[in-house]
Amino acid sequence: MDVSVVIPTKNGGERLDEVLAAVFGQKTKYEYEVICVDSGSTDRTLEILHKYPCRVYEIPPEEFGHGRTRNYGAGMGTGTYIMFLTQDAVPANEHWMEAMIDAMQMEYGIAGGFGIHYPYPDCNVLDQRDLKRHFQNFGEENRVFFIDDEERYYRDQGYQQYLAFFSDNNSCLKRSVWEKIPYQDVDFAEDQIWARQILEAGYKKVYCPYSAVYHSHNYPLKTYFRRYFDEFKGIYRVYRWKMFPAGKGILRQILAMDRQDIRYILSRENNIPHKLRWLHYALVRNRYRCFGAYLGGAYTELPQMIRDYLDTHISQQYQQINGKKKGRSMAKKNWKEFIKWLLLNPEFNRAGEPQSVRQAIETAAAAADNRIDVCSSYEFVVDRDSHIPFSMEDYEKHKGQKPILNWVIPEPGIGGGGHINIFRFVTRLQKLGFHNRIYLMYPGQFTSDKKCEQFLEKYYEIDCSDIEVHVHLADMEYAHGVIATSWQTAYAVKRFDNTISKFYFVQDYEPLFFPVGSEYTFAENTYRFGFRGITAGDWLKDKLHEEFGMTTDSFSFSYDRELYLPGKKRDDKNRVFFYARPYTARRAFEFGMVVLTEVAKRIPKLEVVFAGEDISKYKIDFKHVNAGIVPLSELSDLYAQCDMCLVLSNTNLSLLPLEVMASNSVAVCTKGANSEWLVNDENSIMVDFEVNDVIEKMVYYLEHKDELEKKRQKGLEFAATTSWDTEAQKVREALLRGISDDEKNISVRR
Repeated sequence: MDVSVVIPTKNGGERLDEVLAAVFGQKTKYEYEVICVDSGSTDRTLEILHKYPCRVYEIPPEEFGHGRTRNYGAGMGTGTYIMFLTQDAVPANEHWMEAMIDAMQMEYGIAGGFGIHYPYPDCNVLDQRDLKRHFQNFGEENRVFFIDDEERYYRDQGYQQYLAFFSDNNSCLKRSVWEKIPYQDVDFAEDQIWARQILEAGYKKVYCPYSAVYHSHNYPLKTYFRRYFDEFKGIYRVYRWKMFPAGKGILRQILAMDRQDIRYILSRENNIPHKLRWLHYALVRNRYRCFGAYLGGAYTELPQMIRDYLDTHISQQYQQINGKKKGRSMAKKNWKEFIKWLLLNPEFNRAGEPQSVRQAIETAAAAADNRIDVCSSYEFVVDRDSHIPFSMEDYEKHKGQKPILNWVIPEPGIGGGGHINIFRFVTRLQKLGFHNRIYLMYPGQFTSDKKCEQFLEKYYEIDCSDIEVHVHLADMEYAHGVIATSWQTAYAVKRFDNTISKFYFVQDYEPLFFPVGSEYTFAENTYRFGFRGITAGDWLKDKLHEEFGMTTDSFSFSYDRELYLPGKKRDDKNRVFFYARPYTARRAFEFGMVVLTEVAKRIPKLEVVFAGEDISKYKIDFKHVNAGIVPLSELSDLYAQCDMCLVLSNTNLSLLPLEVMASNSVAVCTKGANSEWLVNDENSIMVDFEVNDVIEKMVYYLEHKDELEKKRQKGLEFAATTSWDTEAQKVREALLRGISDDEKNISVRR
C-alpha cells in the first residue's frame, strides 16, 4: 500500500461527508486506504463513515488524545506514507494526494510534509487575511525545510518555530520515520513537537502548496481567548517561548494589532462591508487573543489551583479530551484565588519570594529589555572565589569504594556528535566499574532531572537506571574525578574542588572554532587550568602537553557497527561524496568547492553528493545531489554508493573517515598531525592541504579504479581492527592512573 489516510472523527457533521467524498474522488497513481478513528460520536458521523469504503475503528471518548489517537490510526494502516486530515479539512481538488506524495519524494531525507489551507468562502475577513499571510511565508512552490544553521536554530526561537511549523489538518508522514519517532501523547501541538523532533534528528520536511485543503473556522469571539490560551500553552511547552514575558507588554501589543486591523478594515482596496461591525469584532478579538496568549505562556509558573481552573474552565483541548463537567466542581472552589491572581501581577511573587511594587516593576522591565547583555553571557569565566571546597570527610567516606565520575556537559540536543562520543564512554565506563553522574552546565530546556533522563534514554539510548542525571550544577557532590567536556564546562570544573582529580575530555582544539578574539582566548585559557587531558587522538595529546604543559593521555576512534556496514555500489557512475558545512569554517567548504569544480571538468559525467547542510543557495555548475542533513541510518549506504569521500578539516579529525571505510568507500583526507594519528596512505587517499594536489590525486584515483580498490580494501580491513571497547579501556586506565597519582598528594589539602 502506498498511502494510509487517517482521519480522527467525533461529531463530524455534514462537513465530514464532503471530506470523504473529496478523498475518494482523488485521481492518483498511488494506491491508498482510508482509516477513520471515531471517539464517541453522537450525531450521524458513523452513518456517514459507513457510506464510504473506510476502515472504521471506534474508541471510548476518554481514550482520545491528539497524538495517541493518530498513532493508533497510523498503526492500523500499511501505507508507505501516512496522510493525516481532520474531519473539517476538505481536499481542494482531485490531485491533493498525488501532489503531496510527489513532494515527499523530491529529496533524500524528507520525513514529513504539510499543505496549504484555504479559507472557506464564509470565513470572516480577518481570519481570511491571517490564513493567507501565514502560508505565504512558506512560498508559492514546493519547498524543503531542514536545520541549515544549528547555531541560529537553537538561539532564535522565532526561526525555530518557523522551521518546525506543521499542521495535522493536512499533513503527510513517512511511515519508516514515524515508526522510529511516533507522535507524543500530548493534549496539544503533537504535530509541531513531531516536526521539531524529526528536524533535530537530521530529517527534512516539505511544504506543498499544491496539496491544498479548505479549512477555516468562524469562532465566537470568546473562543479566541480559549484557543490562544491552548496555543501558547503548547508553544511554551515546545519552544519555551512566550508572546509576553511580562504582563506590561500586553497593552502595547493590543494597540499594535488594533492599528493594523483598523487600517486593513478601512482600506478602500479591501472593499470590506459593514466596517463598524468588523472594527468592533477586531478590537474585541485582539484583547481575547493577547490575554489568552499571556495566560498560556505563563501557565507553568502559576499555582496549581489556578492551572486547574484554567484547564477546566478555559482550555478547549482539556474539555475535548476530559469533557466539560469533569473537574469543574473542584475548580469552582478556586475562583477567589483565580481573581486574586488576575488582579496581582505574577511578577510580584517570583520564585516564592515576595517583592515590592518597585521590585516587580524592575523585574518586568528587565524581562522586556532586549539589549545584548555581554557580561551576563560570559560571567561564568570570572572567578569570584565561589569554589566548592575539598571535604576530607567526603574523601574518607568514599575511600576504597567504587570510583565516582562527575561529567559536566553542555545541554544536549538531538544527535549531537560530541555528546554521542561522551555518552559512548560514560556507558562503557559504567560497565568497567565506575559510577557515573552527568551534570548539565545549564539546564536549558530541561525542567527536571527526570525529563533529562527521558531525553537521553530516547535520543542517545542510554540506560539511566544506574547513571545519575542532574540538570543543576549546584547539586554536584563529591567524586573521585570530575570531567570537563568543553571549554565552557571547564570553568565550572575549575571551581569544584571536592574531588581527587580533574580531567578534561578534549575532542577538538576548540579555540580554532572562533576568530582570534574573546572566545578564542576564553577557550585557550582552559588548557592552563591544570586538568589532566584525555584527548581524541595523539595530535591533541601532543599539542596540549607541549604548548600548555598538560598531563595527557589519548584514545583513538572506532565506529558504530550497527550503523556502518560494508555496502555495494549499485552502478558504475563516477561519484564523489563531499562533507559540506559552509557555516563550519574548519571544514573548508570553499576549498572543497574549488577542488570539485576542477575535478568535474576532468572526469566526464562526475556526480558529487553534498551532505551536511543545504547548499542550494550556492552556484554549482557541475552535476550534483544536494542531500542536506542525512539521517544516521541512511549514511552508510550513501557512502557506499560513492567512489571516494572528501573529508576536509583544519582541526582534529572527525569520526567520518572511519565510518566511510567501514561502509566500503575511500576517504580523501589532508596530511598533517591532526589526521595522521588515524589515517595514512594505506587506508586512505592522503593529500596536501593545497588545491592542485587534491585535484590531481582525486582525478588519478578516479581514472585508476584498480588502485582505488586496493585503498578500499585496506580501509575496510583497518576499520574492522578498531573497537570502542578497546578505547574505553584506555580511558579507564588513564582515569585510574590520574586518580591514583593525585591521591598521593591528598594530605596537602587538609
